[in-house]
Amino acid sequence: RSRKAGGPMQTGKIWVALVLLLALAGCDRSPDRRSTAEEEQALTNVDLVLHNGRIFTSNPGLPWAEALAIDEGRFVYVGNGQGTAAFNAAAVIDLEGRFVMPGLVDAHAHPGYVDLEQFGYVEGATPAALLASVKHYADAHPDQEWLRLCCWPTEMFVEGERGPRKEVLDAVLPDRLVWFESETAHDFWLNSAALNHLGIDATTPDPRPGLAMYARSASGEPTGWVKEGAGVQHFAREFALVEAADVRRHRDGVVETLETLSRHGVTALFDAGNKGFGDHTYSLLAELEREGRLPLRYFGTYQIFVPERAQEAISELQRYQRMYGGERLQFRSVKLFMDGITANRSASYSEPYEGGDEAVATMLSSNALEDLLLALHDAKLDLHVHAIGDRAVSTVLDAVEAARKEIGTSFYPRVTVAHLALVKPSDIARIARLGVIANFSPWWFGAEADDAALELLGPSRFQRMYQARSVMSSGARVTFSSDEWWGGDMLSTYVSPYLGMQVGHTRQYPRSWRQAGDEHVREPADERLPLDRLLEGYTRHGAYQLRLEEQIGSVEPGKSADFVVLERNLFDLPPETIADVRPVAVVMEGEVIRGALAPPAH
Repeated sequence: RSRKAGGPMQTGKIWVALVLLLALAGCDRSPDRRSTAEEEQALTNVDLVLHNGRIFTSNPGLPWAEALAIDEGRFVYVGNGQGTAAFNAAAVIDLEGRFVMPGLVDAHAHPGYVDLEQFGYVEGATPAALLASVKHYADAHPDQEWLRLCCWPTEMFVEGERGPRKEVLDAVLPDRLVWFESETAHDFWLNSAALNHLGIDATTPDPRPGLAMYARSASGEPTGWVKEGAGVQHFAREFALVEAADVRRHRDGVVETLETLSRHGVTALFDAGNKGFGDHTYSLLAELEREGRLPLRYFGTYQIFVPERAQEAISELQRYQRMYGGERLQFRSVKLFMDGITANRSASYSEPYEGGDEAVATMLSSNALEDLLLALHDAKLDLHVHAIGDRAVSTVLDAVEAARKEIGTSFYPRVTVAHLALVKPSDIARIARLGVIANFSPWWFGAEADDAALELLGPSRFQRMYQARSVMSSGARVTFSSDEWWGGDMLSTYVSPYLGMQVGHTRQYPRSWRQAGDEHVREPADERLPLDRLLEGYTRHGAYQLRLEEQIGSVEPGKSADFVVLERNLFDLPPETIADVRPVAVVMEGEVIRGALAPPAH
């Protein structure tokens, strides 16, 4: 059977169903008018009818329904229970009041990166203890060329503009190559041997000063603290997966991550990049699709983490399309790191950090980004931007405004700006006016007792971070995401859209994460998001970001039958329990891929 959207068979069935509904509403169906056999012959045959449910459709024209009909993997009817009388269904299921919503979209994640980095894990509550653990690990692994370690705490080694220094590692391991990742995964600590191996010295230019950079002493010598893309640019060459066991571990990690996302009801996602490992990751995903093991729609990208990669981004993304693209694995958007993160002072704010002298520049200037946008327009591709600081956000908006003015109403790229930790008040309305999509990871919205951003930004800026509700109220499309890539024991928690819904709704972390008696809500408290708007962001708006709005994102006739069934209505749950939700059934293209639709026998 054809499953193509809008195909003649499907369109015909939808119109037949609608005509029959109108006809049945006005006809006398008594036995003397028509025989039972004749009535059954007049009904539209469908695969499945579900009724007696509480269905959040994410369709503004019909927000709630109680029944639906599915045929050939698509919705053919959504409405009240009486309307299902027009259908002769191969199966009919009473939902018994269960909650139904569209399949979910994770609009910024990194599932292909899970378990790709191979670390030696060290720990210590003090610098001395941590370094002793480093030495112990090195002694236990004498044959490793690179000692790739994780993770040093930011607050332990970063103070103001000063960060970890190579001499400290040299004192412990002067002759081994040491690459020590921070807990944020956005900066790195190298010893002298590692810097020499990579050819980094006083003459080496920073890929982007202040952002993708090598911290330096007063004489210009690298100190060993490497930020953002200045380090990431070395990953694929220096840390390629070659050992069979490492390749197998990565594959298993990706498969488990995708299965976990699917079990949570995610049926589509945007992969925000793999730090230069695109070919490795996407060849694996293409293989999974060929094996029938890709359980969701997966949209890959090409990352720009140093300015030079902007020149090859479009041709490389097109190469990914040719080499790895399939029905479910697709490539439509370039990813740009416009800045870094707050914790290591690489995020680009319009004002300097507290105690700093100057603001951090963005990865691309407004003019350079405009050039990229015009090239993306010609190539019919989209752009997804990491932007934490308000200067980064403003620069993106300036470039979009200029490009749209140059092209006019036919401007093609859909531009998504992710994270938006701080947005200038004057830019909030611009996001909507320019048609830019705002993406947030709402599980970041909780309050921490000792948030480093307060000291780095000062109270005024800190108290207006993550204003997702204001952005949404301006009329902008807002999407939501997990931004998870780490894996490990907390993977299932962090990738869960229900964690995002709870924290976005309450601006508090789950009670089990908080210190005893701490009921603090992240300011501004009035930025807490209504649950229905969160669901719209995880469904309809997420589909729009991926250019799937005609196929998925809402429960309405003609769209793919992607939906999630929960035991209880999300809107009836105590807010502090939303993160614990798990679907009882996940359906994709009309097929039950997780759980079961029929409630258990009583």
